[in-house]
Amino acid sequence: MRYNFAKGERGKFYRPDIQLNLPVYLEPDVKKYFPDSDAVNEALRCLLPLVGKKKIKPSTKHI
Repeated sequence: MRYNFAKGERGKFYRPDIQLNLPVYLEPDVKKYFPDSDAVNEALRCLLPLVGKKKIKPSTKHI
C-alpha cells in the first residue's frame, strides 16, 4: 500500500507548547516497591543529587 502526501499540510497538528505525559511501565518486581506515581517520583527525587547536572542518555530498550 502506498500513501500519497501530495495534499498534506506540514505541521498541521504540531503544537509547540503542548506537554505530554507519557506512560512509564514498571517491571512487576519493581512495582511491589512503587505502587503509584507518588512513590516513584519520591524515589527519583532522592536520586537527583547523585545525578547532578549530567544528562542521561535515553534508554534504547524496546519492549
